[in-house]
Amino acid sequence: MWFRKEIKTTCSSFLCFLLGFLIFISETLVSEAARSRGRKKENFRNREFEEGVFQLDPLPTEDPDPSSAPVFVEEPEDTFVVRNKPAILHCKARYALWVYFKCNDESAHRRQHSHQQFVDPMNGVRQVEVSVDISWKEVENYEETNKYGCVCFAWSSSGEIKSRRAVVTIAYLKKHFFNQPLSTSVEIKGQISLQCLPPEGVPPPKIFWLRNGEIIDTSKETNFIISNEGNLLISQVRLADMGNYTCGAKNEANQRLSEPATLTVYVNGGWSSWSPWSECSSRCGRGIQTRKRLCSNPAPLNEGEQCVGETAQKTDCTTLCPDNRKENTINRAVDGRWTSWSSWSTCGLDCKHHRRRSCTSPKPANGGRYCNGKDLATGNCTGGMCRAVRDRDEVMEYGSSQAEKAHSAEPETNITLYIGLFVAIAVFLAVLVGMVFVVRRIKGQDPSMYIGGGSEVVPVQPDLTQNVLNLPPHIRHGSHSDLNSNEKSGLCVAPLLPHHHLFSTNIPPSPAQSHVPLLDPQMSHAPNSTDKTTPHSDSSLSGPSSLTSSRANSLFGPEASLGKNYVTSVTLPPNLDIECIAWKMVTKAGARITVPDSGITMTVPKGSMKASAKEEIYVAVLRDDKDRPRLTDKQTLLSPVIQCGPTGVSLRKPVIISFQHCAVVDPESWCVGVYSSESSTEEENPVWKKIVTLNNETINTPLYCQLDSRQSHLVTDQLVRYVLVGESQPDRKAIKSLILAAFAPALHSSVDYNLRLYCVEDTRAALEGVLQIEKKLRGKLIDNPKSMPFQDGGSNLCLCLEDVGPGWRCKPGANYQEIPFQHVWSTRQNHLHCSFTLEHIDRSLQTISCHILVYQRGIQAHRQILRINTDLREKPPASPAVSLSIPLGSTVTSGNGNSPVVSVDPPAEGFRLSSEVRKQLCACLNPPTSRGNDWRRLARELGVDRYINYFATKPNPTEHILDLWEARHRESTALTDLMNFFRVMERNDAALIIERHAGPWL
Repeated sequence: MWFRKEIKTTCSSFLCFLLGFLIFISETLVSEAARSRGRKKENFRNREFEEGVFQLDPLPTEDPDPSSAPVFVEEPEDTFVVRNKPAILHCKARYALWVYFKCNDESAHRRQHSHQQFVDPMNGVRQVEVSVDISWKEVENYEETNKYGCVCFAWSSSGEIKSRRAVVTIAYLKKHFFNQPLSTSVEIKGQISLQCLPPEGVPPPKIFWLRNGEIIDTSKETNFIISNEGNLLISQVRLADMGNYTCGAKNEANQRLSEPATLTVYVNGGWSSWSPWSECSSRCGRGIQTRKRLCSNPAPLNEGEQCVGETAQKTDCTTLCPDNRKENTINRAVDGRWTSWSSWSTCGLDCKHHRRRSCTSPKPANGGRYCNGKDLATGNCTGGMCRAVRDRDEVMEYGSSQAEKAHSAEPETNITLYIGLFVAIAVFLAVLVGMVFVVRRIKGQDPSMYIGGGSEVVPVQPDLTQNVLNLPPHIRHGSHSDLNSNEKSGLCVAPLLPHHHLFSTNIPPSPAQSHVPLLDPQMSHAPNSTDKTTPHSDSSLSGPSSLTSSRANSLFGPEASLGKNYVTSVTLPPNLDIECIAWKMVTKAGARITVPDSGITMTVPKGSMKASAKEEIYVAVLRDDKDRPRLTDKQTLLSPVIQCGPTGVSLRKPVIISFQHCAVVDPESWCVGVYSSESSTEEENPVWKKIVTLNNETINTPLYCQLDSRQSHLVTDQLVRYVLVGESQPDRKAIKSLILAAFAPALHSSVDYNLRLYCVEDTRAALEGVLQIEKKLRGKLIDNPKSMPFQDGGSNLCLCLEDVGPGWRCKPGANYQEIPFQHVWSTRQNHLHCSFTLEHIDRSLQTISCHILVYQRGIQAHRQILRINTDLREKPPASPAVSLSIPLGSTVTSGNGNSPVVSVDPPAEGFRLSSEVRKQLCACLNPPTSRGNDWRRLARELGVDRYINYFATKPNPTEHILDLWEARHRESTALTDLMNFFRVMERNDAALIIERHAGPWL
């Protein structure tokens, strides 16, 4: 039974296979017949079209997919035609029965280059491709008003579509160059620009250069740069660059070559080192010593200049002859040797000290040579040993000479001194009583010195910015309540006194005057480094004006450049710029002190000062070149030089100094160190020492440095100078960021136009320093400052002036400048810059357009372009110094509607966590937990766990982490983010503390 079933199954399968094969054979025959009929009809249509009897109606109806409209796969593109080569246009469409071209509304079938059709074997879709030839003569004979163009049409039974219009243009390239390169000579390691302006052509020709017949590949030879104008720039010429240079231009029509220009590299001769002095020509008595040098370092080459100077030098030498009277004694000659230097002498009135040595170890004997060198050395006093100022003060104070002071211990001089002191005190008291009497009479008789009427009498505010108030110590550290009472108004209120009372340098103020307060430290700045706080003995009070307007005049008015004296805080160091310092009276409540427009802020946390202590703390940025540390060739400055003080302040907790840096942070590339200096601002060469190297800290490291992507935060309890210095790791090339700022004079001459380009560290403090310099020069910013990476490795910074607009030209050979690498990387200049000069050749054109290309030689990716487009007819701003300033985060309010007042610490920048909240958070997070979600996890979440042992050595680590969090996170969502960190740590108790006590802030 099962065998019968198996036979039936086999038979049914065979019948099914046979039936399928027959169906396949029949479908194949039908499709082949259809293709044959289509080919016959197509041949018939082609014959009719060639005979001029082609009709569009009726068209073939054998559409493989009648529901699909034609679709272009390839449309014709714009092209160019030359005299001896026609242009070919291509068009391809699918689902089409017929594809054809029309050029300028005329059929182009007779110019058809090819016609192909095929079926895609993957999807069975029909595709038709047509190409036509367009000759140069057809395009030339066409009217110039309308460009010659062709359109492709695709037709099927579902409809017809039309392609875009392809324009055919005659291509050409003329023979003569507008400007060809000229043969020239250049010194080795110099720079050169070979000019080339190609001939006219359509399309615009591309420029290429050949050296000795071989094309220069700028991607491989980075010493060569082809500018946008086609000029060839060689950034640092080598001997291998000598040869014949040819400028080439090519397009679709032709290729042209200029006449070759020969570049000669010459080498100026240089002296070798002097040879050692020869032996004295005479062993005994007077002789001659000589030394020589050669012009071989390097030797002159290719007509380079010979060395200037003498090739040999001579000097006299004298040796003692032995005593010939001792004929029976044969003595050996002994050369003299120096003894050790003596200790330095005391510092003299000229601030110099001396030390000596002698040629007695041993002495020259028996014709031996005398010691070579000096026996006296002189040096400047350092370390505060100079007493010239103190001696002069003592001379002025006692009116006696230094010689007279030396005998002040004698009894007669002491008696005379005592008598003089008693007489002076008596005269002083008499004059003081007289002055009080005069003041009372003035107050009672001169109503013009008061403003207002009725019961309110307001004294006229004196113009304290015109003179310096010389206050004794008991007034300097007097009542702080008077200072705090004036913090809201920002005014310095003083009783009205005659000018000879208020500014006298010889008469101390009376106790009644001791309540005269200083300028509010929150609204003040230090004097300019060029201003000296010298008290005046003869001054007059100003009319009725507020102190804020006086301060505005002192900051931005013309008096600022005349070296006037201003009232400042008595604890600030001298010689600091008034525009780059800020200070505040700090108590246990803490403070945030921000230097305007510099990105520098000092955060004094709550509880840093004792409960009853008040201290005036300042922070400043130093912009004098002498204040920068001396660096090695491998080191570079990464931050502004910051000074804070006063020194010796007793702090219970560290402060946080926040500032910007310019390093492109890569831990594997940079080795960053923090340097500090305790030198005073008057010292010419401050002593710097490295106190910490990042990632090499120990438990004895005095500070913690948090280095973020653009900000740096120093946690320290020492108020001194600080700066960040970096260098590349071995076998690495670190990158720092530079900022480029271009300026031009607001008032220019009619002959030329000067452009100044500054290249400084990419920090707000460095840019503000440049702006302050340009304020004094009355310059204007002509393009937005641009940032540019600068890589270690010895490549110079190149600057090229290009694309100068009509009416102006650059002086010959002055459009390219190069700043040596070391001048940028290890410079001691705060405002490194260079300048370009444009000559006005067409006075009718008053607009200037050009751009400055800045790049690092050999590094094509690190480049920046500053675009300059200005109109000389625009009037300069009424106050260039104010309009030039770019606000960089400071808050500016108006004191009286006219006078700008810089707010050092706006209310919005206060502390977010109260003392009670901080205390509870510390109680939660200080104890270690088994899951590790304590203060260590908090440091990791906040990203300050690079050196966790710094916080571990503190008795309250959570408090120090929160202090750093307050300084780093000033965004509006910082408190919410902190609460979310606690929830991620699974410390809902800490999150609840913030939510309960600081809820209104969220």
